[in-house]
Amino acid sequence: MCFILACGNKENESMNKVVTKFSGERHDPNLDQQIQPLLNQYFAVMAHLQVQDSADLVLYGTNMIMLADSLSQKTLSTDTATQNRAVQGLMNIQYEMSAILMESSPTERIVGAQMLSLQWIHFLAAIGYQKQTIYIFSNNEETQWMGLKNKSSNPFVSVGDEIYTPVQVLQELK
Repeated sequence: MCFILACGNKENESMNKVVTKFSGERHDPNLDQQIQPLLNQYFAVMAHLQVQDSADLVLYGTNMIMLADSLSQKTLSTDTATQNRAVQGLMNIQYEMSAILMESSPTERIVGAQMLSLQWIHFLAAIGYQKQTIYIFSNNEETQWMGLKNKSSNPFVSVGDEIYTPVQVLQELK
């Protein structure tokens, strides 16, 4: 699980950062390329979660599960440690997404999506992902999510115009 430390001082910015280590030594450009379609599915899931579009959430979530399952069966890296980290991370993502889709309660789906986001952050850090900059956001309720831009709305809240700035960049986690 993730432990949280206090840091920061902006009003709309969380006082907490994700504590996980970025493993740059595990970086494999081929692995980055292979997981890119799965990462795109994560962002689609989060977008449909925010607008509470359950039909598309199921579609993108199911695609994410199938892609994670397919990728976990492949040789993703010639480095055994990176391969093991990648397979474990993919399984965790698959399980979290499955749990979200089993939930009928919007509140429980949000909780599951928060866990999914944490699994993604840990997965990308564990494999030393570097294909593109991943920004990590957090709110005052200590929920974290990822984005590709340095500004984001909270995907766990369907109303509200509050824009967040990142508390960290994935590739800079120490």
